[in-house]
Amino acid sequence: MRYIIKNGRIILPEGIVEGKSLVLEDGIIKEIVEDLKYSGDDKVIDARNNFVSPGFFDTHVHGASLYGFETDRPDEYYSICEILLSNGVTTIMPTLICNETYIRNLVRNINSVPEFKKMIAGIYLEGPFVNPSKKGGINPEYIRKPDVDYLKKIIDISGGWLRMMTIAPELDGIDNIIELLLQNDIIPGFGHSNASLNTALNTKGVKNMTHLFNAMSGISHRAPGLAALPFVNRDIFVEVNGDGIHIDNNIIKMAYLNLYRDKLIFITDAVVSAGKPYGEYIYDNKKVVSSERGVRYSDNDVLMGSNNLIPDVLRNVTHVTGGDIVDILRTVTLNPAKLLGIDDRKGSIEPGKKADIVIFDKDFRVGEVIFG
Repeated sequence: MRYIIKNGRIILPEGIVEGKSLVLEDGIIKEIVEDLKYSGDDKVIDARNNFVSPGFFDTHVHGASLYGFETDRPDEYYSICEILLSNGVTTIMPTLICNETYIRNLVRNINSVPEFKKMIAGIYLEGPFVNPSKKGGINPEYIRKPDVDYLKKIIDISGGWLRMMTIAPELDGIDNIIELLLQNDIIPGFGHSNASLNTALNTKGVKNMTHLFNAMSGISHRAPGLAALPFVNRDIFVEVNGDGIHIDNNIIKMAYLNLYRDKLIFITDAVVSAGKPYGEYIYDNKKVVSSERGVRYSDNDVLMGSNNLIPDVLRNVTHVTGGDIVDILRTVTLNPAKLLGIDDRKGSIEPGKKADIVIFDKDFRVGEVIFG
């Protein structure tokens, strides 16, 4: 089928195009044209002056609705993907703590639910080689000292799907872990760490930073920690949680104004309850509470994730920063595609790329998603 999207404000990498139609054919972006004749077989979508964007990425997401990606049930996995897709998210990295059973469950679900397999850009593991003093919401049971043989086991269990792993650069033996990750085309990301800035700068191979400022040593004028790294190393990508809960909105603004814009990626860190009303939920057999304060463990009030989805994050970031929508959209489209090395086929509206398209209004309310 050929799709024709008319009357839209088409967001391209270099700016917004109006007064033209976007043509999609056989799941691929065909062209952007001014005058176009339709045939009776075309599906014509009137965007009604709303924005037409590449599908959103969420590269750090643990779950949504009633479930987390650790589930062993394909119907629950399906439910998570469905709610993400309905919110314009067409590419995801399901994120887990390093639990072998959970990894096996996720791999089995990815391979058994073909409708959503093409959403998956890879699995993202937080740990196990992280600093227990900066564990955040990670269960200490799933934290280990660097162990190459164990990493080989995890890579094997992942069945080729492992794409990114959070590690702490200050741990003894982490260089061997980074070397093995890179050999297997797995992106090392620094996080859940108490490293000094100097330690991080001297540890080679980092490609990404896991949720900047959260669960890491901070910025100090005398003893700078890991959070200072992306401000002095412009070569690495950096995740920032834009929900306004994980970090203060003024810090979101500081990050947006001062980090290298082509490397900035806004994420949700969404968990069970995202997209649902506030209340009590169960995650990893523990009770959690979703509220305006995020999602927290009931027993100790530790913040363990977000109840926001990508449109919520975009709405908040735009409000807080006053940024240009083209720049802000890049942080959840082209930038993550570049991090993952798939920007030749995803992440922007350009002829020849995959036709993952989302139509949304000025308040980031999603009206239509094209994905196939």
